[in-house]
Amino acid sequence: MQADLVLTGGVVYAVDARRSRHEAMAVKDGRIVALGSASEAAEWRGPRTRTVDLGGRLVLPGFVDAHLHPTYSTLELFEVKLEDCRSLDDCLARVARFAAERRELPAIRGGGWFPTVVPMDGMTAEALDRVVPDRPVLLHDDSVHAHWVNSATLRLAGLGRDDPGWTGAVIERLPDGSPKGLLHEAFPWLDRALPQYTARQLAEAMRHFQRETAARYGITMLHDAGVHGWSDDVLDAYQSLEANEELSLRVRLSMMVDPSEPLGDQLASAEEARARFSGPLVQAATVKLFCDGVLETHTGLLKESYTDTPGYAGTPIWEPERLVEASVAAARAGFQLHYHAIGDGAVALALDAIAAAREGRPGGRDIITHLQVVDPADVARMAELGVVAVVQPYWFTGDPDYLAALRPLLGDRTDRQYPMRSLVEAGVLVAGASDYPVTPPPDPLLAIQRGVLRRDPGAVPEHHGLWPEEAVDVDAMVAAFTIAGARANFLEHETGSLEPGKSADLVILRRDLLELPPDLIHEAAVELTLFRGRLTWAGGAFEGFAAD
Repeated sequence: MQADLVLTGGVVYAVDARRSRHEAMAVKDGRIVALGSASEAAEWRGPRTRTVDLGGRLVLPGFVDAHLHPTYSTLELFEVKLEDCRSLDDCLARVARFAAERRELPAIRGGGWFPTVVPMDGMTAEALDRVVPDRPVLLHDDSVHAHWVNSATLRLAGLGRDDPGWTGAVIERLPDGSPKGLLHEAFPWLDRALPQYTARQLAEAMRHFQRETAARYGITMLHDAGVHGWSDDVLDAYQSLEANEELSLRVRLSMMVDPSEPLGDQLASAEEARARFSGPLVQAATVKLFCDGVLETHTGLLKESYTDTPGYAGTPIWEPERLVEASVAAARAGFQLHYHAIGDGAVALALDAIAAAREGRPGGRDIITHLQVVDPADVARMAELGVVAVVQPYWFTGDPDYLAALRPLLGDRTDRQYPMRSLVEAGVLVAGASDYPVTPPPDPLLAIQRGVLRRDPGAVPEHHGLWPEEAVDVDAMVAAFTIAGARANFLEHETGSLEPGKSADLVILRRDLLELPPDLIHEAAVELTLFRGRLTWAGGAFEGFAAD
């Protein structure tokens, strides 16, 4: 056998069923053809084989991000960034400056402020009108669940004093009943009211994301966690990238289903998307349903009341009966189900819907994502129903400011957020994700580290830890961002581990994270990313790899 590429002289961690380790690996025609010892590597070489000395480096399967929003990378190209703003005035000044610099944009979009840092009391349409009076403005917080808009956007969305709004959305109002300009869980309707990005712009943003983010961090597969059926430009962008062979990763799409739109029409749109995308690189076989919002704004659904609001535990975005109806219909149509559930009340709603949709039998690999507060009894239910837990380990740290802001809302529940170990030990398939752009940057190495430490590297545990009993080992975290992510998306036979016959989707790390002290895991650093055997990123010692 003459391989195209041989990697030797390092550690190849296959993340297969045996968790095997090898010294060398061979690739031919974009697929893995052999794994073995350094001495065996000589048998795979021919006159045209490229041999790479790993120098003790670690080879892993390409990383899988099982829940993110890559087309939101429009934020990097066309939108105003507010994540480092410390006050309302900071936000307004940034928006005013951006609007003046980007007069060609028909609308001002962007955001990323942290509600725990920037008080939202003064976020009114009137305040934005003062800095952008001539164009609609749509800004989001860091979670992308709260939106601040100006009067032009309210008019385009058809929201006035006597307009009730939309099912599942929360519209803050002034004393006279008119919309204040701050809304929650209303993005689909606000977004639709504004001028849309074109397919060309979205494709440009996706190329930027692949080049500057995904490949750099070793991501070779992702799950785009929310595409609206009416958003043809997003689907057109993916189709263009696929047709022009510009995709450097695999994509699974979740098609959104909203409670305020006719269910039949939305499932019909999802079926059209599934028929359109059923190839090896892009698939649309999942539907996404929101069970609740976020805890910071009291829109997350809990089983027991918010500590600061006795008698109120949040409001479900879907009425339970309608959520079951939608889930049953989607499952019968052959879709994987995907639920946003932050609070334990929302997790229970999702499990009830899955149980009804699957008639109590596992097999759909239905997803519940986020899982911030979870009733221990529901962990067992997840295992029984074969539910996939898609978690965001980037959030597993005890940031003091965030915990201080959340404690008045949750009380003692603040210390029991984001389970991981209990899910793994119960036998739940746990896949890792970033929810980018909520988490910038979506670096799996940082997530792996935080899953092991439950704190930031170097932080003093007693001051910065979050539920340390839920920490897991490095192997579990690596699996979450490789083979588990592939299984969550029904692609474990193609990718997610390094085995003969599978696609050569892999990363080379500068240091062996399996042997590093946990506080140094983030220093492992991706130096090379291959997708289907093709180079998508090279840095560090491999910076000149493409030119060799």
